[in-house]
Amino acid sequence: MSKPLFVEIKGVQFRNKGAYLMLLASLEGLKGIKQQVELVLSPGPNLPYVERARLGAWQKLSFRRGGLDLTPLIGKLPGAVQRLFNRYGMVSEQQVDLVLEASGFAYGDQWPLRFLQNTAKEVVRFAKAGKPFVFMPQAFGPFKTDASKAAMRDIIQHARLIFVRDPVSLQHLQSCVPNLPDSVVLTPDFTVGLTARANDEIPTVNGPYAALIPNNKVVSSFNHAGAEQQRNDYIAAFAAAANKLAAEGLQCVLVNHEGKEDAQLCAEIAAKAPCQIVHIDDPLAVKAFIGKAELAISSRFHGAVNALSQGVPCIATSWSHKYHAMMTDFGMADYCVTELSEQSLLSALQQLLDNKASLAAEVKLKAAGLKQQNAAMWQRLYQAIG
Repeated sequence: MSKPLFVEIKGVQFRNKGAYLMLLASLEGLKGIKQQVELVLSPGPNLPYVERARLGAWQKLSFRRGGLDLTPLIGKLPGAVQRLFNRYGMVSEQQVDLVLEASGFAYGDQWPLRFLQNTAKEVVRFAKAGKPFVFMPQAFGPFKTDASKAAMRDIIQHARLIFVRDPVSLQHLQSCVPNLPDSVVLTPDFTVGLTARANDEIPTVNGPYAALIPNNKVVSSFNHAGAEQQRNDYIAAFAAAANKLAAEGLQCVLVNHEGKEDAQLCAEIAAKAPCQIVHIDDPLAVKAFIGKAELAISSRFHGAVNALSQGVPCIATSWSHKYHAMMTDFGMADYCVTELSEQSLLSALQQLLDNKASLAAEVKLKAAGLKQQNAAMWQRLYQAIG
């Protein structure tokens, strides 16, 4: 029997539904590898042991605190010591055969430089060991400092493949390496083809409904100055949309696509409009629930993808370039609201209501094409890892 392939999937978690969907999409794609695959995950607050164990995942042995990274040294421990760790379900970096980096959006100047530099060092180590390090479809950039450009340059030159989700991200990579190698490939989000799966968590909604999916990041001080006023404006815009939808005869359901921060935002919107709040843990069940909606308004990237991939017309409210690119992929660029206000959201909503039937047909057609591109992406990956 051939040796199993130990595959670490990085940047995923169980709390954020988008990150969970990328984990599931990675696992689905790995089924196309002939070799037996063993999943490896690093422990973390959003990757608790019990949920990792349900997937049969090995635990990555790593130690990284601030600028101190002992992970590569752990991989140099004697074989007998590493085999002892293996008895307890742990593997070292040295034992990992392939890395799939599926963060979604974690590399750019708005994120800590140290994280980018640590990843660059890891990518270089894997290249020297002759092992593939692959960046799954995600957004990148911008990179404006010399230090971030240098780290990203190392990644571009040493990663086996970098799948880039949008043209703006591609330009950000070109700011680091003007003539990008063939290993950098433009391809859409790879959760589009995941099949929704209803379960007992899905609540009953009386009558046709709209799914409203807020995002605490949009109103956090991390992304915006004057966060309190922006939060109030954001809540007012979503409440105005919910009230309009109610007047049109649709039930309004606020879908919590992440955790407690989004739950608080849902509660504040529901206090100003007639909305039901839904919390569903299983990301494929969340997708199933969104897929039954008449329309969606989403500030969560994968909330919008969940809707559009199932032919549900959707308005996206944007805080990053990745939203407009994704909406363009589905032929819905006109419904990406970059400057959110009551007026801008209500205007987009009226336009969507006026054109809902034709938009649904167009979106289904685009989704089918994107699923074909997902299949081509996996074939490219299989070839690259040999």
